[in-house]
Amino acid sequence: MAGYVEKGRILSQELVGPSIWRMRLELPLIAKDAKPGQFIHVKVNDPTCILRRPISIAGTEPGKGILEIIYRIVGKGTEAMSHLKAGDVVDCLGPLGTAFDMDKNHIVGIGGGVGIAPILFMAKKAKPGQMTVVIGGRNKEEVFWKDLFPKTLKELIVTTDDGSYGIKGFSVSVLPELFKNGNVDEACVCGPGIMMRITAQMAKEANVPCEVSMERRMGCGIGTCLGCVCDRADGKGHYKVCVDGPVFKAEEVVL
Repeated sequence: MAGYVEKGRILSQELVGPSIWRMRLELPLIAKDAKPGQFIHVKVNDPTCILRRPISIAGTEPGKGILEIIYRIVGKGTEAMSHLKAGDVVDCLGPLGTAFDMDKNHIVGIGGGVGIAPILFMAKKAKPGQMTVVIGGRNKEEVFWKDLFPKTLKELIVTTDDGSYGIKGFSVSVLPELFKNGNVDEACVCGPGIMMRITAQMAKEANVPCEVSMERRMGCGIGTCLGCVCDRADGKGHYKVCVDGPVFKAEEVVL
């Protein structure tokens, strides 16, 4: 089985955005090995929630054995998670899945919604000046993420649909100019499907390698239940997102 089964004590749990929670856990084994793009599978403390919930890792402090997740309430499982408090213990499986390739000189990370979480983890692990990050939301309230990123980024670009903060428009609107003039070695994207499709197409047109993080509902998290498959771009069947991904080269999957 990939990863560790580890029970971690919650250090903090706070509401940071619209139905979005930030949780810090003591998970020394998982935190030690976790890489940006990977996730943990959380056992929900509710007898009616049989399956674990996959949650992207938003950051780690390996020296302190701390792991951070940021998640949105989207159903019964995440609703139950939001009622947990500091001192409670959570059963986790991880780290699971594939990670983003960070062996590049200039990486552009593009995130939308809670898909910003793995991009945040990348930014925390990146060398000073290695990453440019683009995040977007409908309004200022949705781009609270801007305050969580380290100051070591090359640049942080924020867009809002209504123009209440940063650049007015969608996050993808800034990419053509960035790919053209930014000497970009790789684009890494996680978020809504349409955003990832457009980003991958723009990167292809600019001859910039692109990695995407796929989101799927997961049952087992270890490749046995086949509940999280995505279509292969070569037409030769499917990938299991939990073990073959969630991070893929954009040209490998149907977006």
